[in-house]
Amino acid sequence: MRVVRWFDEHFEETVLVLLLVAISCVMMLQIIMRKVVNSSLPWPEEFCRYCYVWTTFFTLAFAMRQGNMLRVSVVVDLFPKIARKIVYILGNLACLAFFTVFFFNSIDVVQSIKASGQSSTAMGLPMYLVYLSTVIGFGLGAVRTVQVIYKQVKNFNVQEQTMIEAVMEEAESEVALAAADLKKESEREGGGSA
Repeated sequence: MRVVRWFDEHFEETVLVLLLVAISCVMMLQIIMRKVVNSSLPWPEEFCRYCYVWTTFFTLAFAMRQGNMLRVSVVVDLFPKIARKIVYILGNLACLAFFTVFFFNSIDVVQSIKASGQSSTAMGLPMYLVYLSTVIGFGLGAVRTVQVIYKQVKNFNVQEQTMIEAVMEEAESEVALAAADLKKESEREGGGSA
């Protein structure tokens, strides 16, 4: 059960971190090869490009899980509470429909690219592996959207903060932190001059 919970909570971000570390390491290797050895490798740019593609599609699912998809919350916050929750659920249902349609279409694209036998120029990587990112990204996005919709329906009667309330709360905490920092700074200056 712990393993399932860990995958549910950290899968996308772990893959994203690994991809970004791989990009950083490979680009550093390429810089060293160019500047120190004076001979560049032919494959790092292609490798990093494909890692960025995979990163993009994993970010879809990560953003859905975090609730960070783009939306106009300020306008929706003007609605009554019940209408606001209904609008969010309908918006997520639209996202689910989008992810589902693109998931099935991306399967067709990957199958046709696999059948064509295309491979990348520098690495000789089968191109269907690059396009497989769309299938996985849209599939994970759909799964995460179902999870979000389930939570929204389950917690339909729970009071949530509006975007304005959340921003004001965050601003108040920032002001409190800044005031505490100023107080520490003035205490240090007062203590240091004595």
